[in-house]
Amino acid sequence: MRDQHAIDRHLKSGKLRFVISVPPRFGKDLINGQRPEVAIFLDGANTFRAETSLGYINGTMLNYARQLGQSTPVGAPHLLPYRLEERYRYNQDFKSAFAIIPGSIMLILALIPSMMAALGVVREREIGSISNLYCSPATLGEFIIGKQLPYIALSFVSFLSLIAMALLLFGLSIKGSVSALLLAGLFYVFATTGLGLFISSFVRTQIAALIVASVICVVPSVQFSGYLYPAATLEGFAYYIGHGFPALWFQNVSIGAFAKGQGFTTFFAEFTILILFGVAFLVAARLILRKQEP
Repeated sequence: MRDQHAIDRHLKSGKLRFVISVPPRFGKDLINGQRPEVAIFLDGANTFRAETSLGYINGTMLNYARQLGQSTPVGAPHLLPYRLEERYRYNQDFKSAFAIIPGSIMLILALIPSMMAALGVVREREIGSISNLYCSPATLGEFIIGKQLPYIALSFVSFLSLIAMALLLFGLSIKGSVSALLLAGLFYVFATTGLGLFISSFVRTQIAALIVASVICVVPSVQFSGYLYPAATLEGFAYYIGHGFPALWFQNVSIGAFAKGQGFTTFFAEFTILILFGVAFLVAARLILRKQEP
């Protein structure tokens, strides 16, 4: 692949983690002993994956050189019969903070808001103040939304503080759309607090609510959101777990805004899906919660 626009498009979308660009006259130049240059474009937004990819590429290239009859020592790519040029996209300084901080923000916003909201209804059930709901003329929908709004506001303020820390303490910069990142953060806390209220609607104790919220949020957020492993490699049941949880969609926006310089219009699908997650969780909580205990 030699089209620079195509390379950028595929790397930004996350479909590819690296691209090897072979020049048109590679074979002829190699035979003539001219040592042609092979360019390697790596997605530097995740430094760990980029280093791993580069290690596999170097190993493959060295193996190819040995097949050509070259006595190239392992770990000496400068002795190859062709040159390798590494080009890191979106994180030219190769700072690990650009990979760790956006993912950490995603994890915190998945866990803390959902755990706080998960205590919203079950706490009242434990102390007995849920009886106020039974006697109140307010509908269940109004009760649930009234419970959620303070958690959304508090979580969004926490989100803003996390961004400020990333910029001021860790030296990160938002290379893409700031408005897209802020809007995605708002929709994400809407979804995660909605998940917490859904959990709170069917558990009976605060301890159970915390445990269920932590398990449900941590595993998909760490394993299936693209934080540790590329989302494009998810297959089978893991694919549905990753795409069936809000963390993956917010992670796309977070990485795209912090490291890849993507614009606002790039994330329309993520915005829509995050809103749908929040609405679905609230509807599920409304269907489970009753104005009278059985």
